[in-house]
Amino acid sequence: MPAIQKSEAVERLARAIESASSDILADIYTELFPEREAPDVSGGKGKAVAEGLARHVREGLEPQEIIDLWNVVFPADRHVHYDDENGVIRFNEGEPWYATA
Repeated sequence: MPAIQKSEAVERLARAIESASSDILADIYTELFPEREAPDVSGGKGKAVAEGLARHVREGLEPQEIIDLWNVVFPADRHVHYDDENGVIRFNEGEPWYATA
């Protein structure tokens, strides 16, 4: 049951965004800014968009925003949630914490 601090989760997301393909950059942009149209990431434009998105992530996200973005960036991870009690992001647990209550 991996658990990481919010700051580590943010850095993992930012690094993954910086190296993301142009296909996923549009999905990431839409997750972060649903009210805006995703920019053109074709050609060399993707690198600038990725850097801007990574900078935005590093500037601070709320725990729920981290969870929502985590599901886009790391779709293989399951049962991702923020543990308020311990202040960590948990993922890939056997069952979600709320199913055992």
